[in-house]
Amino acid sequence: MAQELANLTNRILETARKEAQEEATRGREEAGRFTAEFRQETEAKVNAIREDYHRRGQAEADRVIREAEMDAKLCLLQTKQELIHHAFEQALSALIGMPAVEKAALYQDLLLAVVEDGGETIAVSVVEKGLWTRVITQVNQELERKGRRGELKLRTEPADIKGGFLLISSTYEVNASLESIVRDLEERYFPEVAGILFS
Repeated sequence: MAQELANLTNRILETARKEAQEEATRGREEAGRFTAEFRQETEAKVNAIREDYHRRGQAEADRVIREAEMDAKLCLLQTKQELIHHAFEQALSALIGMPAVEKAALYQDLLLAVVEDGGETIAVSVVEKGLWTRVITQVNQELERKGRRGELKLRTEPADIKGGFLLISSTYEVNASLESIVRDLEERYFPEVAGILFS
């Protein structure tokens, strides 16, 4: 009986040992699987965080580049506009500095083109008053030759302009100052001049 009890105890111990070994092996395998899964999940999270930061960094870099490109384009546009405006300012200076004979001919043509009744008043700059005294005399003679009223007169008070004239009547006023003419030309021909200067 004692022998049978010892055998039974040995079998129970052997079975327990086998089960313990199998359980330890299963535990190690399970721990290895959990470790591998945890490592995989951790790597996936780290990669996701890295990609997110990379994406954010790239988006920020793209934004900064876009802003810099926009600033550069605006700066270039402003510089081009200033250059075009400067070209028209130079044209105005050239008109103001024209020889008196050419300027008188230009003023006669301009005045004859805008006079309506021939009795208007002409306001001019103080610098050009002497030139205009001759121009008005010639334009009045030309108007009379064409059978029109030739009574244009020079206003005693000078106009605050650099060149050209203001034609004043009781019903209308024409600003034919050189500044106004060049400004109108600049507005009208800005795209064309831009094409010439920057093509």
